[in-house]
Amino acid sequence: MTQKKILFFDSKLYDEKTFKEALKILNGEDKLHLTFLQSKLNDDTVTEAQGYDGICIVNRDARNINIIEKLHKYCHSVKIIALRSAGYSGSSIEIAKKYGIEICRVPNYSPHAIAEHSLALLLSLNRNMHHAFFRTKQHNFTLDGLVGIDVFGKTVGIIGTGGVGMCAVNIFLGFGCQVLAYDILPNEEIAKEKGFKYVTMDELLEKSDIGE
Repeated sequence: MTQKKILFFDSKLYDEKTFKEALKILNGEDKLHLTFLQSKLNDDTVTEAQGYDGICIVNRDARNINIIEKLHKYCHSVKIIALRSAGYSGSSIEIAKKYGIEICRVPNYSPHAIAEHSLALLLSLNRNMHHAFFRTKQHNFTLDGLVGIDVFGKTVGIIGTGGVGMCAVNIFLGFGCQVLAYDILPNEEIAKEKGFKYVTMDELLEKSDIGE
């Protein structure tokens, strides 16, 4: 089997680590050869893709229609553009189709990771962790101005109960909070099952101690 060559633009260390580990787990090392460049895809670097079967880029680079045209002109071997993002440009897809280049993207990001990160930011802000960190480095262990509040028992307002919002609902219910939610398409069955309540936006803003 011929090994396909994929070139990554605007690559970070975590990109290289993650994709190499995934390739190993999927036993794909004999099928794909990955090359990682730190440089962004632009008019000056597009010819780096010569001889590659595909490139992997971030969404902002795919919005440049001229780049896709230059890929077709100088890098005939490139037949697929993989986006390391969920968003994409419709106009870029049409141009790529014209030249026989496929564009694929990340279907979605982990809703759990996003909801958990928002919780981490909330807890850090509530307990003034950023200030406490710098104070501790200076051997200052006073609590003045650092004391927060218990999240337990508070009313939390969740705006939007899609994938991320529902993960947030589950997290705050687990914290022992009362959860109010607003969504243009409320799912009353799920709300009853999980134990939260849909309200109007005005009521959510009025009654919530914490907003997500």
